[in-house]
Amino acid sequence: MQLSVILVSFNSLNVLKPCLGFLKKRLEENFESDQAEIIVVDNNSQDKTPAWLAKEKDVKTILVKENLGFGRANNVGLQITKAKFVLFLNTDVYLKEKIDFKKLLLFLDKNPKAAGLTIKLLLPNGQIDPASHRGFPTPYNALTYFSGLERLTASIPGLNRLFGGYHLCSGNLTQVHEIDSPTAAFFLVKKPILDHLGGFDPDYFFYSEDLDLSYRIKKLGYSIWYYPQYRALHLKNQSSLKSKDPKTQKLTHDYFYQTMLTFYDKHYRQKYPAVLYWLVKAGIKLKSRLPK
Repeated sequence: MQLSVILVSFNSLNVLKPCLGFLKKRLEENFESDQAEIIVVDNNSQDKTPAWLAKEKDVKTILVKENLGFGRANNVGLQITKAKFVLFLNTDVYLKEKIDFKKLLLFLDKNPKAAGLTIKLLLPNGQIDPASHRGFPTPYNALTYFSGLERLTASIPGLNRLFGGYHLCSGNLTQVHEIDSPTAAFFLVKKPILDHLGGFDPDYFFYSEDLDLSYRIKKLGYSIWYYPQYRALHLKNQSSLKSKDPKTQKLTHDYFYQTMLTFYDKHYRQKYPAVLYWLVKAGIKLKSRLPK
């Protein structure tokens, strides 16, 4: 088995159907039937997703009895695959255009230190999904991002390198190059490295689990790459931020900032002076309380 594609569904049948339709076409173009598989882990959806998945005989479906969150649900899928590579794919990512998966796998195979990659993810408005092309949120990168300096200088050569570190604004988005972290909406990773790390950290329920995984990958000395020769559409936040339920919207907002604090506690608490650490944490908490 060359490739396992793992998706996590949660009340998202409206996007899951077309997502799997496009995905199946791309896999059929690249692999024999025994060389690639699709695994869907359903997080106790209350819509018609479980019933619909039961009819999809070419999809391995795992129904869990509670909402495990994104990372933990992906880890459930990881437990049953023996493929050489794993693609984490969001249900709201549509692979409408052809992708030479064998070329992507070969790129990783030929580069022993390359752990994973992502492709160009485009939002519905045609802009690049900024979460797919990130640096790590160091205190300095967090300051320039949350203060608005990154946004103001994003298109100014020189200044975008100085102030645009969180979204790597000075990077050439037409060329293959190394990044710190993609979004797990499309994250192709070597399975042995995932096994070594234990997959996603279960302490993250939703958000920042991809940053954390990327950080741990790079601590091992591996690299992660941006491969913009292929692209996909990312509808973004179909199961969370766009919910009309105020309770769901608040939970999503709170998760976003809480996971930032979790990331800082895990990776930066001992790395930076205590004063700087607490200033950043205070800034995150303040930002979370500002009007959306």
